[in-house]
Amino acid sequence: MRQLVLEYVFEGHKRGYNITSPTNGFNDDTLKTVWRSAMPRGQGWGADIYVDAHSLKSFPLPDSRIALADVNVTGLKDESGRGGIRKAVVDIMQPGEYLDALKARFSRYPQPIQGEANHKPTFGRRRIPKVQGDSQVVLAYPYKTADAWQIVEALILTEAIELLDRRWLGSKFFPFTTLALEYRDESQVVVLPESRANELQNAGGKLHVTRL
Repeated sequence: MRQLVLEYVFEGHKRGYNITSPTNGFNDDTLKTVWRSAMPRGQGWGADIYVDAHSLKSFPLPDSRIALADVNVTGLKDESGRGGIRKAVVDIMQPGEYLDALKARFSRYPQPIQGEANHKPTFGRRRIPKVQGDSQVVLAYPYKTADAWQIVEALILTEAIELLDRRWLGSKFFPFTTLALEYRDESQVVVLPESRANELQNAGGKLHVTRL
């Protein structure tokens, strides 16, 4: 497993977001995909409520590997005083490593969070709609604090783990983003803060949202 770091650089001639970790061994297509896909979409990350917010984002790479980005909203501000600066630590792995990586991340949540995520409705009455083909599933949950949002991350991870762990059904990978402020150009499964989902629906878009 390799790792790339995408973060905001404040000094030098490359101010702005840059990959700051060594890139040897990664081809241009992989680096471009990480640059384009690692950060969750949307405007408004500078709002005070999102300081310390956390998002997990998985996506495929051109060479068949899988990336899992661990994104945090920092309290930093750029040269113009704008907040919402994010940092992404991206694990790059082979498909065979992905399931173990998800299980390891799930094991880091507090036991009450793990228990709540594992207490799922019976088959056919799932909280999260079935992922079918290439269709996008947009979910919403009230955003209060980064700690409270952990249950959302844990729920998405349990879904991803279940699909990959059903050997008799074959492995099923779906890209996901556990926190974004926009659903367009986002992962197949994406979770929005409920207030943001309401804004998008009220703006007249034909957006179908499942509320967790």
